[in-house]
Amino acid sequence: MADVVSLSADSVGLAEFGLGLAEEGGTALPTCLVLGNFDGVHVGHQAILARARVTALRLGVALTAITFEPHPRTVLDPGLDFRLLSTFDLRRRLLAEHGVDRLWVMPFNERIRQMTPEQFMGRLLERLQIQVMVVGPSFSIGKGAEGRLEFLTGYAAGAGFAVEVVAPLNWQGEAVSSTAVRQQLAEGDLEAVRGMLGRPLQVLGEVVHGEGMGRRLGFPTANIQLSGSQALPADGVYVMELSTDSGVTLGAVGSIGMRPHFQGQRRVFEVHCLEDPGDLYGQLALASVLAHLRPQETFVTDMALVERMGRDAEAAAAYLASSPP
Repeated sequence: MADVVSLSADSVGLAEFGLGLAEEGGTALPTCLVLGNFDGVHVGHQAILARARVTALRLGVALTAITFEPHPRTVLDPGLDFRLLSTFDLRRRLLAEHGVDRLWVMPFNERIRQMTPEQFMGRLLERLQIQVMVVGPSFSIGKGAEGRLEFLTGYAAGAGFAVEVVAPLNWQGEAVSSTAVRQQLAEGDLEAVRGMLGRPLQVLGEVVHGEGMGRRLGFPTANIQLSGSQALPADGVYVMELSTDSGVTLGAVGSIGMRPHFQGQRRVFEVHCLEDPGDLYGQLALASVLAHLRPQETFVTDMALVERMGRDAEAAAAYLASSPP
């Protein structure tokens, strides 16, 4: 797992907290830098990270990622109902999986928002010995996103570091972006979501105690605690896979929504594993949403619900058996 450094808002995001990026008064470690929100860590992000990893290995330097928390959109437009494709914990996991050695978390606040591109880059160079920055063609920093690629290449030439630009990626003719993934998710196109993310939509959360309805009906579920900012598909029943802290991945049926049969009062994310997963309470579980089975429904009796849940499990098992890994 990549080291995580929380960057202090008081120092405009450039105070280390003991993870060795730089000792006070010392010299920062040479680094290959990537910078962005990385929401979803989609295939476009992955292309940038792959190039950066190759460059970092070639130069023998660390690969450092800087990301923002909270997401800038929530600060720039506080009234927007903005949902994340990956919460911070999942983003951290994904960045580490794609080769990031150190993750710097910069608080996006009004002070950061008002910095000019020159001020922003100057602050970074106070603490980072940047040898290369790897970016996409839509790169922008600073107040009003004024610091675009032309600014960065000119600034880098004067500051003595290189810039590598990775071409944008398309999926079936559409430019890949976090916004595009959210749109496909809203439209219920899980195939497009998977194509753009390079994996299924994933939800990471702690397994918490529910009301025990599933267990009472013979279909025990893992209730995953959701972040209020998590982007989800429409309410319904889905084929899923559930991966646990112990490294086991099991086929599953998942239900997202208000549980209308039980007159639920809040949206929940419940997962029934097709094999016994053991005791999951208190563990972090990663649910991958693979395919839509049906909408949520209200049944005449509990037995009718049980019968339908049995058919859902059979359908999920058939889907998983026929799908390539």
